[in-house]
Amino acid sequence: MSRPRRAKRHAIYDSPCPRAVTSDADTPGTADSLLTSASTGTMNGQPAADNRLSRPGATIRTVPSFDGSASSPESKHSGFSNGAASDLTASSTMGALQQEPDQATTLRRKPGSVGEMTTKWNATGVRAIEPSSSQGSLQIPQMSEQQDEWDSTVGKAGLGKTGRVINKLVSDNDALKRDIKIERLLAEEAKQSAKLVEDKMERMISEYESRLLEANVTKTLLSRKERQVETLTSLVEAERKKTQIAEDRERNWRQELEKTRSESTIQVEEATTHAALMEGRYNAISSHWRDQGKQVKRALSEMEGEIISLVMERKKDDEKIQTLRDLCDQQHTNVKQLTDEKEQIARLFEEYKATQEEALRDIKTKAKQREEEQERLLAESREALAKLKWALNVKNNVKGAQ
Repeated sequence: MSRPRRAKRHAIYDSPCPRAVTSDADTPGTADSLLTSASTGTMNGQPAADNRLSRPGATIRTVPSFDGSASSPESKHSGFSNGAASDLTASSTMGALQQEPDQATTLRRKPGSVGEMTTKWNATGVRAIEPSSSQGSLQIPQMSEQQDEWDSTVGKAGLGKTGRVINKLVSDNDALKRDIKIERLLAEEAKQSAKLVEDKMERMISEYESRLLEANVTKTLLSRKERQVETLTSLVEAERKKTQIAEDRERNWRQELEKTRSESTIQVEEATTHAALMEGRYNAISSHWRDQGKQVKRALSEMEGEIISLVMERKKDDEKIQTLRDLCDQQHTNVKQLTDEKEQIARLFEEYKATQEEALRDIKTKAKQREEEQERLLAESREALAKLKWALNVKNNVKGAQ
């Protein structure tokens, strides 16, 4: 029964240990915490080569038994059984890593070396870590198993089963510390790669924005040029229409010019014929009236004398008319003055009449008031007289009065 149990225990410690790998969304603090938890709660099958990396003051407890732990499903992922979980914190940290598969993924490395991980960005923006060439990789020397040798941390206990288990755990712890250092270096390199990629993305974004701005400017200029072309096209069409209208007008003008020229030619010919006819008539009349010139002159001299005498009489008549006009103007001035005086007298009469009517109205009003006052006093006097008479005759009118 002891041999199968030993085989089961060795199978437990030779199982691969999960490693923490940071993703794009992991922060530096999260990566360090995951690496720390992986260093304390996970194991791999690498033997220990240097015991100086282990804690010198660590207290190691013996494991009572591993019976029944290798057959359970948890033994494939944890380094201890249920009995050892209360003494060491490795299995609890390992269980925490198993409950968060989205934050850490398991990686198994070869015993000889650990390759350097390169960071790449795919089309969806997710960062992937791939092993690079062996030139820049970190070298880890080969570890030889020395389970049966003497260990200062274990003492003579290393000769037994528990000592070998403890020695195995110490070696695994040392290997995990080295893995932590390697993972930290890889994380730093990944951060630098991410920073370079971010700088490149920023440059690409700035270049894209500049090209987009240039495209917008080009689009604006193109639209402006298109508007200018449309404006110039409309101007060309307008000028073309104006030219067509001007050509039509010029054609009409030429037709009218030809028509006017033909009509003018006909009218000039007719005028020339009419002038020749009038010239013949004038010559005939002048030859007829040439003999009558003397008689006309004598008649003109007689008429001139009569006109002179008529002019002298007209001048005398003008002097008389001027004298009468002066008299009329004087009489008109006198009549106007008298009219003004009449109007002034009528206005003064109207004012006097209005004043007298106003005074008479006041007199009538005062007389009416005085009459009403006298009637009121008369009525009061009559009433007082009636009362006085009644008082004097009260003995006669009222029985029993004294």
